Amino acid sequence: MSSAEFDRMFTEFEQAVLDHAEREEQEEFLPLRARESQSTLVGMGAVLRAAEMTRPTHPHPSTAGSPIAQWMTVPWASMIDRARDAIKAAVPGS
Repeated sequence: MSSAEFDRMFTEFEQAVLDHAEREEQEEFLPLRARESQSTLVGMGAVLRAAEMTRPTHPHPSTAGSPIAQWMTVPWASMIDRARDAIKAAVPGS
């Protein structure tokens, strides 16, 4: 693949991500904000942040497309990823 081809494909990908985010904002988040109370939205945000704290910090392609594999491995992968991240942060050059 040439550099120009990569640049073109990456630009298309970037635009697709931006289009998706805009649709999500308009078609999902605006109706949600209109329908739910502020306290419910704050609670939903807290649940989302808690979920983000327990997710793995690195990709695990072997579980892609398999909810069962994800359900079984995500807790372990998250712990291992976070331990590895902590070691790398504590040990220079690791």
